[in-house]
Amino acid sequence: MLWPGVAAAAATAFLAIPADAQDDNCEPHPIDIGLDEPLMGGCEPLKIAFMIAATNNTHLQAQVQGAKDAAEEIGAELSVFDPNWSPTKQYNQAQNIISGNQFNAILAEMNDGNQACQIMTETAAEEGVLVAVVNQPLCDRGTNEGKELWAPGTLNFVGGTQGRAAFRDWIFSIAEENPGPQKVAVLTGPDLNSNTINTDLAIEDVQEEYPEFEVIATVRTDYSVLQGNEKTLPLFQANPDLDIFISNYSDMTRGAVQAARQTGVLNTLKIYDSGGNKWAFEAVDRGWIERTRTIEPYAETYTAIKQLGAAWEGEEVPRFTMTETMAITPENVGENEAQY
Repeated sequence: MLWPGVAAAAATAFLAIPADAQDDNCEPHPIDIGLDEPLMGGCEPLKIAFMIAATNNTHLQAQVQGAKDAAEEIGAELSVFDPNWSPTKQYNQAQNIISGNQFNAILAEMNDGNQACQIMTETAAEEGVLVAVVNQPLCDRGTNEGKELWAPGTLNFVGGTQGRAAFRDWIFSIAEENPGPQKVAVLTGPDLNSNTINTDLAIEDVQEEYPEFEVIATVRTDYSVLQGNEKTLPLFQANPDLDIFISNYSDMTRGAVQAARQTGVLNTLKIYDSGGNKWAFEAVDRGWIERTRTIEPYAETYTAIKQLGAAWEGEEVPRFTMTETMAITPENVGENEAQY
C-alpha cells in the first residue's frame, strides 16, 4: 500500500471525533507501564501530544500521517510538536506538555533519549501521562535489541528496523557483497540520534570482521536532501576513487546522488540506501543506487497510537512491536511499492 505524504507543521492539532465529556461514574483502570504502581486512566478523552524529532523530511511526514490516521480512528485528539532536531527545545516542550495538564498521553520520538529518560519514564507517569515510544529508544537503550528497547515507565516501544542489529545485518551484507579492498564513506543523521549511533556501531562491527572495508569518512546531516547534497559534494570531489557510499536515510541519499552526478562519480560509485521511500524505489529502478532497505515510518506511529488507544480502553498491549523491513533490488523493485 502506498501511504500519502503530508505537509508538516510546527504544531498542529485536530479533534478527529467529538469526544464525550468525562463520565462521572467512570472508574479509572490500571494501565501496566512496568513500574510497581500502574498508571490510572481510561475515563477522560484521550489527548495525545506527538513529540516528533522534526518534520523536515518524508519519513517524518509519513510518521505524522500515521499518527493522525490512527488518532482519527480511535477518536483521540492529537497535537504535533516540532523541535526541529533540537534536544533542548524538545525537552522544554516535554516539560510544558507534562505540567500543562492539557494532555494525558505522549507519543515520544525523542532526539536525546538519555536526556529525556527521567521525564518520560518517571515524571510523566507521576503526572498521569501515558507515554508510547517510537523509533528512538529512551534511557540508554538505543543500542539494545528486541524487547530491551522498551523502557519501564512507558507503555511500549514500536520500531526496531533502525536498531543496532538491523543496521549491522544491512552493512554486513554490503561488505559481503563487495569483497576485497573497498574505500567507503557513510552518511548519517545527527550525533545524538540512536539511528546514527547504531550505524556507527554497525560500521565498527563490520570493519572488525572485514578490515579491507575501509571507511574513510563519516558525514553527519539533519536528514535533509539539502544537507545530503551540500555535505557530500566536497567529499566526492576530494575522493573520486571512492568505491562505496552508504546512507542511512533516503532523503539524504537523494541529495548525495545529485552530488555524485555533479562530480561525475555516479557511474563508478556503488550507493546503498536505507529508507525505501518512493524516490529510493525509483533510484533503484533507474540504476542510480544498488539497493534500498525499507523501513515503516507510517506503521510505527499508526501502531503506537492504536496501542495507546487500546491501553486506554483497558486492553493489554505488547511492550515491543517490531516493524518490517526488506531489501529492494533491481530484481524485485517492480513487485513492490514504497510505503511513503
